[in-house]
Formats: sequence, C-alpha cells, structure tokens
Amino acid sequence: VPLQWTDVLKDYCDELGITFFTTPYDLNMVDKLDPYVPAFKIGSGDVAWEAMVEKVSRKAKPVFIATGAASMNEVFRTMEVLDYHNLPGICLMQCNTNYTGDIENLKFINLNVLNQFTNLFPDLILGLSDHTPGHSTVLGAIALGARIIEKHFTDSTKRTGPDHAFAMDPKTWKEMVERSRELELSLGKSEKKVEKNEE
Repeated sequence: VPLQWTDVLKDYCDELGITFFTTPYDLNMVDKLDPYVPAFKIGSGDVAWEAMVEKVSRKAKPVFIATGAASMNEVFRTMEVLDYHNLPGICLMQCNTNYTGDIENLKFINLNVLNQFTNLFPDLILGLSDHTPGHSTVLGAIALGARIIEKHFTDSTKRTGPDHAFAMDPKTWKEMVERSRELELSLGKSEKKVEKNEE
C-alpha cells in the first residue's frame, strides 16, 4: 500500500468509526506509521527479524505477533527482544502461513499450541491469525482462550489474488461473529451448579 494513501485511509476510517491499522514491513515504515496506528503487528515473516521486533518494542505500544512458520525457540527469542514484560497488551497469535485455503490445512493449524502459549506466557493475550476456510478454527481458538481473531476479508471471494478464495466476505464474516458470540455465551463460568433455567 503506498505510504501516500495513509492519510486518506486513516481519515476515512475515522469517518466510519473504525480503527485504522496497517502493518509495517520495513524498519523505516515503523517510524512513518507510528503516528497513525494504536498498535503494531509483527507478521509471521518478520517474527525472527530481531531488528524489527526491537524497533517495534521501542514504540511502547501494544503488539500483535503472528507466529506462522516459527519454531518455539524463535517465539521465545521474540519475547526476549520484545521485552514483553514492559509492554502493554501483547497478543501472541498461533498461525499457519499456508495461503492455499485447502481444507487439508486444518490438520496443520495446531490450535493446541495456544495451551502451550498460555502455560509459557500466562499474562499475554492469545490470538489466532488464520488462513483456513470456514469457522472451525476460529471457534476452536476461542474455546482455547483466544481473544483476538485475524481473518482475511474481501468483498468477493471470486476476485483474483492469493487470498480472496479463503477470505471471509460480508456474509461469512457476519456468520463468524455470530457463531463466536454464541460460543462465548455457552462457555460461561467454570463453576458447576444448578442453573436458573434448570430449577
């Protein structure tokens, strides 16, 4: 996205009442985007790039970290460089970076990694950066404690491009949100008791 679009996009987002957000993919863009964004994202391709992680950490803003194609050692190193104890609102997102949208990718998403993240980094917000079709991975991640979901969005899945086919469109996005809200309601509390509707 050309940098000169930033002002226009930010103004339009403000007009619509949504949060403008974009991800820097080089070190100079971290400084240029800093005045516009409330948080930073470190994409899967940059999770092991220590200079990027360090530069983002110096901005002292919340950080989303996608961990696709990263080993656990790389996640640990990222946390060290990020100095995550001293930053507000860190979200660690499980991710598989295969962008084919193939249903076979479900067996590689490994949502149970979220349990490991919880044990190793109990103070962090969990998330899912997802490239699979449908709602299964989103619902599973929420059940395992994810509070932030990143999915690709398009106005039409028939468009040409690498991620339109598996992206959510307005209809499926709405369905995903509705199913997620239903799941959140049904998770309830951990206390076992006779409920009012059972009495």
